[in-house]
Amino acid sequence: MADDASCQVFRINKQLSSFSQDGRFLALANQTNLFIKNTGTFDDYLTFVFPDIIEDIAWSPDSEYILCYSTKKAIIQIFSVCYPEWKFKLTEGSAGLDSVLWAPDCKHIITVADLKVELCIWSLIDHSVIHIEDLKSSTNKGFEFSPNGKHLAVIVSDNGQDTVEIYKTKDWKLSRKLICEGLACIDALCWSPNSEIICIWCAISGLAKMIIYSTVTESYEAIFQPDDNKRTLGSKESLTSCNHFDEKLRGLELVKWMPSGQLLAISGHNETIVLLNCLTWNPTLQLRLEPIVKGGNYLSRVFKECILKESKDSNRATEKTPPSNDKHIMEEVGSRPVNIPIVKTVTYIGGDSSTLAIHTIDIMEFSACGQYLSIRHRIYPGALWVWDVRTNAVDIIILQNNISAIKWNPINPRLLIFTESTHMYEWNPDEISCSSTPRGMTVLDARWHPTSSIVALCGYNRAVIYRFDGQK
Repeated sequence: MADDASCQVFRINKQLSSFSQDGRFLALANQTNLFIKNTGTFDDYLTFVFPDIIEDIAWSPDSEYILCYSTKKAIIQIFSVCYPEWKFKLTEGSAGLDSVLWAPDCKHIITVADLKVELCIWSLIDHSVIHIEDLKSSTNKGFEFSPNGKHLAVIVSDNGQDTVEIYKTKDWKLSRKLICEGLACIDALCWSPNSEIICIWCAISGLAKMIIYSTVTESYEAIFQPDDNKRTLGSKESLTSCNHFDEKLRGLELVKWMPSGQLLAISGHNETIVLLNCLTWNPTLQLRLEPIVKGGNYLSRVFKECILKESKDSNRATEKTPPSNDKHIMEEVGSRPVNIPIVKTVTYIGGDSSTLAIHTIDIMEFSACGQYLSIRHRIYPGALWVWDVRTNAVDIIILQNNISAIKWNPINPRLLIFTESTHMYEWNPDEISCSSTPRGMTVLDARWHPTSSIVALCGYNRAVIYRFDGQK
């Protein structure tokens, strides 16, 4: 890994750093200033000034524009790296501003109003606007673009009935409307990597069910439901479930596609993940996050963070002796059983003692090659499972502190893990290592460069450009 002396440090607002998709630039937001750095030398390429404190930034897919916005003031401003004198400014009205993102064509931006009361599509060419109303407000993300950028799917709730509306991004006209009568409600949706399938599901316990819809045949391919949902389907409807597994999947939480589209990972309420084969839509593999790794489980490796105390010479120790630098290492645990630490404290949302946080799987991410799936459950906040879906082997990583973020390398099966500490952890199929963060910075998250040679490590108010040895 790189020497601290070679690491460049920049001031930022709350982890606001982002590489452009073509890898030419790094954008950094500090207070009201937006700095565009050349990724060759990380010298200033352009500097823009925003009217207020920047709360978020986003590059356009073609890497030629970058937007900044403030939800408090409902201000959006777009800058161009090709024509620095050009800018587009938008101030939302009484509806307020929840979030902003780019449309795939780079000619439109999407704004979501406070409480998700409406979605607006703004043209950067003629400043026209298209409104989509009645968004379902209870969903975390009630809309998604297809990966090929040709369609936008939106969850709409009107008079108590949930539907999915699909718009063509060419002209933003409604293409089709999916009623989804088999679902009690619609809580989320996601597109397949080839943009031909939409998964639409209800997550209510006891009523959880997912519909797989094909935009090619314009028909339902299959219906999947966990085993805690009674079968109420007609004889003409296809159904897949997990009855051949000992531990049944209960409920639906997260749904993630393998990058190739061959498998679909689904997590349930009972610390269980199943993989669906996307040809037969039948479960092929299942993983349960057990609190104890028992003997006889030869497909699991357990790695645990250990602290080696620095020995002191008692004869030389004085009050002026600096504190010892304890060494953190990762060791493979060969003995069984192994207990995985469980969170013992009650967690509240936003510090509000009246609102309990639900312990669910909050990290489930495939590697770029699709062979590995990383998983974290909030009930085991310091543990990460890395599942090899080809061999069904699992690496279990147990750390001293709670995991705050993970980041897969965009090209190689290489994973960085962070714990809001001055240590970072790197996993690959052969080993896992622990190292000190550059300049002792507490790292919360990271941003990989598209070439995977460098990474921007993000702290509370700083970003460090970090190069790996042999990749300079």
